[in-house]
Amino acid sequence: MKVLIVGAGASGIVAAINYKRNHLNDDVLVIEHLGEPLKKLLATGNGRCNLANTNIDVSRYSNSDFVKNILKEYDYKKLCDSISLKTRVIDDLVYPYSESAVSVRNALLNEASKQKVSIKLEEKLIDYKVADQIEVITNKGKYKVNRLYLATSLLSGNKLGSDGSILSILKKHNYKIKNPLPGLCPIVTKEDTKLLDGTRIKCEVKLYENKKQIHSEKGEVLFKKNGLSGIVIFNVSSLIARGSKNNVKIYLDLLPDIAFENLENDCKSRTNEEIVNSYFNPKISRYLLARFHDKNDLLDGIKNLEFSFKDFYDFIYSQVSVGGVDISMVDNSLQSKHEKGVYLLGELLDIDGPCGGYNLTWSFASAIHATKI
Repeated sequence: MKVLIVGAGASGIVAAINYKRNHLNDDVLVIEHLGEPLKKLLATGNGRCNLANTNIDVSRYSNSDFVKNILKEYDYKKLCDSISLKTRVIDDLVYPYSESAVSVRNALLNEASKQKVSIKLEEKLIDYKVADQIEVITNKGKYKVNRLYLATSLLSGNKLGSDGSILSILKKHNYKIKNPLPGLCPIVTKEDTKLLDGTRIKCEVKLYENKKQIHSEKGEVLFKKNGLSGIVIFNVSSLIARGSKNNVKIYLDLLPDIAFENLENDCKSRTNEEIVNSYFNPKISRYLLARFHDKNDLLDGIKNLEFSFKDFYDFIYSQVSVGGVDISMVDNSLQSKHEKGVYLLGELLDIDGPCGGYNLTWSFASAIHATKI
């Protein structure tokens, strides 16, 4: 058999390796429109490549019931051992032992070479036709194959080559697609945050949609000149992208370890200036004093600093695309339900997770699952 994989990213290279191991005599070709493979992988985890999580909560994925059935058979240790990659765990997060994404890229490419996987760079998918065989049309020629694995990225991190061109091809092939939005990215707020630009604070973030709390998480928030950033905000951004995006409010508890009653009692005899100066740095103090004049409003603002969602930062700042091909279009093996021999992997599907190794886990697990047969 002849197999073609579109996309030399995390899903594509792992799919090629795993397929070849299970079908030693088949020909496997990976095509990549960029001039190098695994370029996006090098940027993950700020270059450290957080490739897994030892304590994944499957419910935090979109379409979690579908993901659950695939992740239950995935073992990151088995994958890493099979490509001779040593790892270390830091607070449930799994990194290559070197803490360098280059080590992961090199291990995957070395194994692909060992398995005699062919990789062609600067070759872009134009279209494909499904008949007795699948004819794949690229900017450099045509291929007749028995299986086609689509493992491209969508739009997130477009400075790393994600251009979303696969979407127009899939729409032409009658796939139902949820329009992708930026996920795991900063958000723009309606409130002015210029005074806080560059300031960080550890707090509790609560997300409300239509006056109902749907998420809370503690972590560090980074204020931008027009909004909010930081890992907890990244996770919130993806939840907003999955929802209706109407009447969305974000509340920051700036003193999560102090109950409101205790704060109120402690501040009874203090002026507003004394209150903020005793708890916060000068930038946050100035912002709070500018925003709240009444003491009761100030105390409530400290415990529930309200921001209204306005927009996402552009895809260039996002780590994942929220959306993609509807999971109803593929079967349990990730094969297309209406195009025999065509499989869809990783980010192409409407599946995403929070920060912390979730999305690379899905990329690897979906690739292995779809190539085990």
